[in-house]
Amino acid sequence: MDKYQLLKEEFGSLASWVLWDKACGNPKSRENVGSMNWAKDEKKLIKKIKTKFVFVAFNGSSLHDGKTGHKQNVCWSNFHSSYEYGRDHKLRYAILGSIAEGSYITDLIKNDKSKTAKERVNKYKKNRTLLERHIDTLKREIVLLCGAKKPCLIALGRDTENFLKQTIEKDGYKVFYLPHYSATKPKFDDYKKLLKEILEKSK
Repeated sequence: MDKYQLLKEEFGSLASWVLWDKACGNPKSRENVGSMNWAKDEKKLIKKIKTKFVFVAFNGSSLHDGKTGHKQNVCWSNFHSSYEYGRDHKLRYAILGSIAEGSYITDLIKNDKSKTAKERVNKYKKNRTLLERHIDTLKREIVLLCGAKKPCLIALGRDTENFLKQTIEKDGYKVFYLPHYSATKPKFDDYKKLLKEILEKSK
């Protein structure tokens, strides 16, 4: 609980866990994807937490109003947006029921105010020092979660994979690539299959 509280205090507004309330109907729907009921009982939440895998996206999504998506002042709400154009439900569909359910999920780049994703990517390609600062933050985050243990990192998107392989992989972390869930392809079932293949490779 002490480690959890430290992680929550520093990263709770920026990261989350791959846990969601399930859809009552179609599991591919957005139903309940923005619900945070799963996080209310922290004693039960801690029992569900797993540390073998950490999912890493590139940068935080834009903030939407509380009716349609997450806000940073709601702890662990990142990756749990019900925004009508969001695709967090695709990630939920792929993960729930897998051995990765309960893993930690975060962004490599935090609190970047660049206007576009392309602008962000180019910035960190050109500025290695700036990239290393974010890598150091990610390492600190992982140590709070896992201690000395090195989890498998599942990079969401090719840019994230490239940056992780150029930096943190040399420290002994295994990095696996999974397309970002915001992309329209692969479709839901194929996306779930890709994740399953990664999880099997990591054994």
